[in-house]
Amino acid sequence: MHFPKRYFLLLALAVAISGLTTSCTESKISQCNKIIQVANKAVSEAKTVTNGGQTSDPKTMIQAADAMDKASKEMEAIEVKDQKLQDYRAGFINMYRDTSKATRDFVGAFEKKDRPAAEAALTNLQQATTPEKQLVDDLNSYCSK
Repeated sequence: MHFPKRYFLLLALAVAISGLTTSCTESKISQCNKIIQVANKAVSEAKTVTNGGQTSDPKTMIQAADAMDKASKEMEAIEVKDQKLQDYRAGFINMYRDTSKATRDFVGAFEKKDRPAAEAALTNLQQATTPEKQLVDDLNSYCSK
């Protein structure tokens, strides 16, 4: 069977174009790593600012809330094509926002010496951080497949 040269040229061109298309889209692992990197950075910053959760100084707690706001913005900036990763990213964004808001509410109530509001904010803060372990476990499981 005899193929003209132009078919070999077209085949080579098609392979090159498909290779470029594949290399231009990020892999699932690359997208996972970006999400994990931001999540790890957020935890590290919060622990550093609050001395591992041992500080109850209102200014320090506001810095932790600022770190959560920053993490939510960094997480939003990650482009994710995979639907499951989009869901995990959204989970982290919501958790960071809720944590920041609850922290700020707690500090506000603490400064006003409003015990019921402080207790409610503390409950909200605990609820805001509850999804973290499940999110991390699910993301790690999905990304390791």
